[in-house]
Amino acid sequence: MTDVISQTEDTERHWPRDDDRLFVTTSWAYDAYVVRDPSERAYRLPMGYKRAADLLVERAATDVVDRANVIYPVLYCYRQALELFLKGLIDEFGARRTENTHSLRSLWEQFAAIVKERVQEEPLGFNAARALIAEMDSADQRSDGFRFPADTKRLPFAFGDQGIDLDNLREVMAGLENFFECAFLHFSHQDELVPILRRAPCN
Repeated sequence: MTDVISQTEDTERHWPRDDDRLFVTTSWAYDAYVVRDPSERAYRLPMGYKRAADLLVERAATDVVDRANVIYPVLYCYRQALELFLKGLIDEFGARRTENTHSLRSLWEQFAAIVKERVQEEPLGFNAARALIAEMDSADQRSDGFRFPADTKRLPFAFGDQGIDLDNLREVMAGLENFFECAFLHFSHQDELVPILRRAPCN
């Protein structure tokens, strides 16, 4: 009976009030700062979604009951991180900006074209990363399978009715993050060398 009363009081205490506001400022020591600058967002967003998924996996490891709930935001955040990693690389180093698409396969093809243009040999982990991107794309092709209960026709999504080892998922995603970060650093280093090579005297 005490638990019921406690839950009732908690519900009443958190009921929306007329003076509630979602976005208020307290102090720099406590606030999480949201920037407008697209370049900084491009840097922070993929890491943020990846980190959020990692934290949810940690939560799921200690809370069996909540595991069935947090699996969906875990999968969505990991997928969103991959999409943003690819889009960031394409926008930064590609000949043209990314198309307005959620297709991981399409984004990978654009990224692979950049790799082919800039790198003589396929980098370490390239084929493995390609297979993992294809696996995630097959699980959720339009970035809606982990956000909604059914598709636009109210039909069940194809991916489901299976268990997922969350520790393995987190480990594999860490490898993909390393792969994309190394690609960014390598391409950036190439671009820094180009002006130097152009200025170098001919022998």
